[in-house]
Amino acid sequence: MEQLGTVMGRLVDQATGSSMPSVRREPTARPVAGKPTTIEECRILAAWAEAQPSGKPRPASAEQIERHLEFLATALPSKRVDLETGKRRFAVYVSMLGGFSEAALAHMSRRACETLQWFPVPAECIALAREHREPVDDHATILRLCEDTANDLFERWLVNIGEGQPIGDVPDRWLRIAVERGTLRRLEHDRYVTRALYHHHPIRRG
Repeated sequence: MEQLGTVMGRLVDQATGSSMPSVRREPTARPVAGKPTTIEECRILAAWAEAQPSGKPRPASAEQIERHLEFLATALPSKRVDLETGKRRFAVYVSMLGGFSEAALAHMSRRACETLQWFPVPAECIALAREHREPVDDHATILRLCEDTANDLFERWLVNIGEGQPIGDVPDRWLRIAVERGTLRRLEHDRYVTRALYHHHPIRRG
């Protein structure tokens, strides 16, 4: 007969082939600090946010769950069970903790070591994991910030060209909207001109 924690530790090693924790890839650094001020900065920052791992936490993998159980097994004593019973209980833990993120399981492991005297039963693990509050989706916030900034820049550009300023190099979408609103007029060969300057030489984009 062995302690439940010892059995779980052996099962983890059998399942993963290693006692070393997995290394998590860190996201790349944010390319634009603070609020973007140009349409190009909006493009760069939005592309970066889209390329980052989703802000919504993913459920922990079976290996990650196993590692947290192994950690608890090392830190907290448990009652003795035979290998077959240990396998069945181990499968129950993995199944019941499968919907939690790795961050929630890390919180569970830390709180269990701080508050419990013995290896927790599944209900205790679930209660501790549910205490964790996932962070706000920062990537979605960045995308909204880029969209708001781009809209502000567009409205300012629309006013400026209406007052006779150069059209400049802007997204095709801006040109289409300006035509729809009557601020610009589209001519042949991808040329645009403000309606106020229509009788002057049209400005060729680019």
